Amino acid sequence: MTDLHSPSPATSALEANAYSKPRIVLHWLSAAVILWATFSGFGVVLLDPNHPLRQWVESFNPQLTSLFIPFFVWRLWLALRAEPRPSRKPQERLAHAAHMGIYAAVSGVLITGVLMMTHPVTLLAFLTLPQLIHSKIALLELHDLHHILCAVLAGLVALHLAAVVMHHVRGKSVLGRMIN
Repeated sequence: MTDLHSPSPATSALEANAYSKPRIVLHWLSAAVILWATFSGFGVVLLDPNHPLRQWVESFNPQLTSLFIPFFVWRLWLALRAEPRPSRKPQERLAHAAHMGIYAAVSGVLITGVLMMTHPVTLLAFLTLPQLIHSKIALLELHDLHHILCAVLAGLVALHLAAVVMHHVRGKSVLGRMIN
């Protein structure tokens, strides 16, 4: 006999997989910022350095991603404090490792992005982030590391999207959990 106040096993499993509203909103905000920064950042290198679109993107992206940092920190905090689910399946352990890899890559991209700024960046016309590093050698090394981390992040995002499609094709829509 089941207790009327206890959720059924099916309901418990569904609730264990549910994400909170803040995590869902932060996921989609992260997706929008990361996809924009990735495609625009890699895309403008095809343009002449003096092209107005390239200059605009290279001015806009540091502002956008700097504003994104507190939202990402909130998202990371929520993910790390979420109740850990006991995972016995290798596929679940792999998915968890992939998500942690994405968080690590985003952290690295944001940190190197701030550190490699070659001039102060003004956010929303009232807050100025100062240039933190002035050594040309260190800035070049950070620039290279930033681009490597961006490529790693792009690869991890591609794997993430492939996994979403694979699960959908197999009838286990994980996307549904991130839309509700």
